[in-house]
Parts: sequence; C-alpha cells; structure tokens
Amino acid sequence: MKPRNLTIDTLRLLAALEVVILHVHFDHLPDLVAIALRLQARWAVPFFMIVGGYYLARRLAEPDRSDARPWIYRMMWIFGLWTLIYVPLVLIEHGPKEVFRRLLFSTFIYTGTYFHLWFPSSLALGALVLLFCFHYKLGRLLPFVSLAIMVHILLAGSYDIFGIKFPFEFETARHWVSVPLLYLGFWLFRRGPLRPPLAFLLLVGGLALQAAEAYYLLTRFQVPAYDHEILIGTFPFALGAASLGLSGMRLLELPVLSNWGREYSLGIYLLHAWVFFAIEKSTAPLGREVIQSPLWEIGYPFLILLACIALLAVLRKWTPGFFNWLLGSYL
Repeated sequence: MKPRNLTIDTLRLLAALEVVILHVHFDHLPDLVAIALRLQARWAVPFFMIVGGYYLARRLAEPDRSDARPWIYRMMWIFGLWTLIYVPLVLIEHGPKEVFRRLLFSTFIYTGTYFHLWFPSSLALGALVLLFCFHYKLGRLLPFVSLAIMVHILLAGSYDIFGIKFPFEFETARHWVSVPLLYLGFWLFRRGPLRPPLAFLLLVGGLALQAAEAYYLLTRFQVPAYDHEILIGTFPFALGAASLGLSGMRLLELPVLSNWGREYSLGIYLLHAWVFFAIEKSTAPLGREVIQSPLWEIGYPFLILLACIALLAVLRKWTPGFFNWLLGSYL
C-alpha cells in the first residue's frame, strides 16, 4: 500500500478552512479585504472534487478495489443522512413550512435541506456520469461534455450578462460541476501530477485571473465582486493546488495538520453550519462591540474550524462507530 500523502491531507484541512471562510459574512471589514478573502477561498470545493477524482481513478486502477460503488454509496448516504441532520436547524430558522418545501420540491436533489449539501450529491452524480461514459466507451466525449458544463455554469452564474436563457439556472448547473472536476482528477492520475513550476503557475495565474474577472465584471457590468462562486480562473486555481498537493511538498508535510485533514476535513464541511449556529447563539451575550468587530470576523473562521475539530475528535475517540456512521466510513 502506498504511504499517505501528508501534503494533500494538510491541504484538505486548509480547504476546509476556506469553505468556512466562504460562509462567513465579513460585514465589518473593508470591502476590498472581504472580496479578496472570498476570491482566494474559491479553490476549495473544486480542489476537493479534483482530488476526489484522482483517488477514485486510483481506486479503479487497483484490481482488488476496482469497484466505485462503495464510494458512490458513501456520497449518497452522507447526502441523505445530513439532509435529516439539518432538518431541526431549518425548522428553528424558518419553520415547518420551509422544511416541507425543501424536502418535497424538485430542487431537493441539488441542495437537500441545507445549502452546502449540494457537494456530496454532486459528487455522486459526477461519478455516475464518468463511470457511465467509461463503461460504454464514451470517454472521448468527456472533454467536450466537461467544457460544455463549465461554459454553462459560467454563463448561468458570474457571466450572466448577455441575456442568454438556459434550461438550468445557476444552482442546477453548478450541480454538474463535479463532472469536469472529477474528470480533471482522472486526467491527473493518468498523466501524473503536473510539474511543480507549472502547477504553481496555474495556482497563481488562476487567482490573478479571478481578481481580473471580478474587477472587469464589476466595472463593466456592475456585477458585485463579493458574490462570485465560480469564475474562469477558479478551474486553473484549483487544478494547480491539487497538482501541487499530489506532487508532495515538504513544507506542507505537517503530521498534526495532515492528520486533522485526513480525519476531519469532510466532517468539518458537513458539520460547520451547525457549529455556526451554535456559536452565534452562545456568543450573542458578548455584545455587538465584540461580535461585529473586524478582529472578531478575522478570527471567526478559525474558531469555527477548531470547534468542529474538537467536536469531531471527541466523537471519534468516545463513539468511533457513531463517528464512522456520520461520515459513511463503514461503507
């Protein structure tokens, strides 16, 4: 068995922090700082998907593990289970009518009961599409399908500036983003990670391209720079980060952080919205002077991250069966 890649596990933890940053409202920081924080964090979810595609491809290449069904079942289990786990939070925040709306409307498959649960659902869909194409010898179509999906997502989202009517709105189109991103992971596995200089160039260039796009769309079309989810630069940004991680970097081979990333990054993603709610309620008595200060907002994502890790570590130590059940690790 190949040794664990400590670099990729450390980057998993960093990506989990970036997801938390994306869901914090930086209302009391300068606008430019808040926009920069959000744009630099946009690599996180695509990174998870690219890396997931890489390791799924490696799994399929091993004769004794060449069955993707447990991986897909795990994503489906996580989506279904955590959809139920978030029902009480939706009930508290919005009432029973909204719970039934989210459970019964056709959009359920895209987000479940809470906004961030689109991720495991999208991964399951993307894996099914890729495996279908590979099984029926349609793999050569995947680059074209992937490009079409990325263009659709961009034109339905940040580049919805041309008045083009698509059959899918952004939230629906975004659900298909796992197809090109998982495919990029398969591609990285087959050719090997990009050379570090090229990967670093993609990372830096993708980040710079995102900033340029946000500035152009703001000044030319008045599209708020704070609201972007996926830009053109997001794809090379995430590909560069994933390739650097898969190549291995001694600087990021940090045993404690990599262990946290390996054990808890998925749990952080799934749990953090509940932790947000709990901390907001428990810190309300501190007063507006504290919780609405720039210093609090800067430290808030780290507080959320550490709280998630602490809770998950307690569950892993004292109720390992329940911990594995929550993350579908038994499948």
